[in-house]
Amino acid sequence: MAFRRSRWRNQRQKTGGHWKKWVLIIMLVIVILTVQSAAYIERNLKPPIMHLAKIRVKQLATEAINKAITSQIADGKPSDDLIEWKTDTKGKISGFMLNYDEHMRITSNALSIVQTTLQDMESFRDHIPLGQALGSTILSSFGPKVPIRIEPQGAVKVDLSTRQQNAGINMILVEVYIHIIAEVAVVVPLDMEPEIVDTELPISYLLVVGDVPMYYYDNQGRPVGDNGASAPSLALPSLPSATAPSTGVTTPDASSTVPKNEGNSQLYLEEPEPLLPNGNE
Repeated sequence: MAFRRSRWRNQRQKTGGHWKKWVLIIMLVIVILTVQSAAYIERNLKPPIMHLAKIRVKQLATEAINKAITSQIADGKPSDDLIEWKTDTKGKISGFMLNYDEHMRITSNALSIVQTTLQDMESFRDHIPLGQALGSTILSSFGPKVPIRIEPQGAVKVDLSTRQQNAGINMILVEVYIHIIAEVAVVVPLDMEPEIVDTELPISYLLVVGDVPMYYYDNQGRPVGDNGASAPSLALPSLPSATAPSTGVTTPDASSTVPKNEGNSQLYLEEPEPLLPNGNE
């Protein structure tokens, strides 16, 4: 009996030792797989995940900024003092410039709105399916959700400016717009990169109409306008062709009798030799 008990104990100890070895091997395999998975994600999935996160963050920030400024402009009173018109002695518009007071008021309001909007977006959380980072159409909506968030960084730049474009004969369309540049940080698990949010929002449009001419010419040289019938005809000169006939101007050739004096830069005409008398004369 004592021999059987000692033998059973030895077998139990050996079995327990085998289980410990298997547990260590399994743990080692799990650690290796975890390290390999992290390296694969770092090498292959991190760039597309960050790219998708930047696009999403830029879209959300732009929409939030435009919505906040648009609602503020819609709730405010329209101002006719934004542009100061310049006229000549005849009362005709000769130019315009932005009113400095209105310029500063709109810029400061827009700056405050943008900063408040970005600060409110710090608590906003969004997610991107991991399948989108794989570039597969089938798996684009599957997989675990990767969380992303926004953090404002740097100073916000707001500028009020104008631009013009032609709107017809002696007419221009003036657009007053706000140009906003903000720097934010795109935060994903274990990584963070900066992103620039650049957006423009129109404030108002102005049509400047000048004097309409009595007539003008189109691209075919034909007069157009109310008094186009009394306009003088316009004839475009034609370019001479390569096979045009000679106009009587000749170019001397190599057999010309006007040699060049090597020692002097002047040209001279060679005197003809005198004719010898004929023996019959």
